[in-house]
Amino acid sequence: MTPMLVIDDAVAKVRTRVTRLTRRFDARPQRERLAMLVAIAALTFWAADRLWITPSFERWRAATTQRTTARNDLDTLRAEVAKLQTLGAEQDRQLRGDIAQARQRVDTESAALRQYESTLVGSDRMVELLEQMLPRSGNVKVRELRSLGRTDLLAEPAAAAVTPATGSASTPSSLPPAAAGPALYRHGVELTLEGSWSDLVAYLEALEHMPRRVLWGGIGLKAEQYPRVVLTVRLYTLSLDRGWLEI
Repeated sequence: MTPMLVIDDAVAKVRTRVTRLTRRFDARPQRERLAMLVAIAALTFWAADRLWITPSFERWRAATTQRTTARNDLDTLRAEVAKLQTLGAEQDRQLRGDIAQARQRVDTESAALRQYESTLVGSDRMVELLEQMLPRSGNVKVRELRSLGRTDLLAEPAAAAVTPATGSASTPSSLPPAAAGPALYRHGVELTLEGSWSDLVAYLEALEHMPRRVLWGGIGLKAEQYPRVVLTVRLYTLSLDRGWLEI
């Protein structure tokens, strides 16, 4: 038996069964037929709801919830990004303002320091100036003149290296390079003089009235055979330059 004949036979049987059911349905009272139609419609709707409508609605509701959540998260993220951008711009403006103020203070302080430095004896001319003034002081003689080294007054306490005096094991060339940043160097000499009291006082007065000043550190006085007196005085000058005071 060929497949086509099998199909035709099956279709014929279905038609026969449908015809019988239709006749049986038509033979029933109208109220019963209406009730059967309502039951069939309800069963069809229930099956459609369980198999298609409810699952589709659940998937739509889940997708809607996810979309709403994603949109809220995106709005929150955009608000945070805008807030961070505003905060970053404000911090950048504040930082630029702080940098400008710091630069202005540095410039002002540097100018004031330069002006004050111009009133002091330069570190490279201090010994020469002291030596030039000795003949004006009569019988004052130099017993010893030595360097007190260089100190960075703005360095950290642990890093404020004091350059040793001439004759010690270290030399200026062995010192580490100056750290980056502002620096103010103090150069000093220790001068030991001998002479009479009046001559030494005159010499100190001459130092005090020089056109360019020196900073006084300390003074020591020791009387020897009259009228000789030994005077030890420490003198300093300030400089923004790191140049070594050679003696």
